[in-house]
Amino acid sequence: MDRNRINSDIARRVNLAIREAGSDVHNVAQAADITTLELEDRLNGRVEFQPEELVHVGGFLRIPVTRFMKEAA
Repeated sequence: MDRNRINSDIARRVNLAIREAGSDVHNVAQAADITTLELEDRLNGRVEFQPEELVHVGGFLRIPVTRFMKEAA
């Protein structure tokens, strides 16, 4: 699987997790220690998520980080 597809899949899963948790981009960005604009860039596939950002997002949403990476490996 190519890198762009992997990034797109991860972004889609993070978007879904945010919606399912009833959270918003601002709160998730704060939890990931990035700005809202930086998170939006990642969610729109313009910038790759860093592993530590995914860990922070998963911790904030109380879901395992592996959920974002299914089939990406």
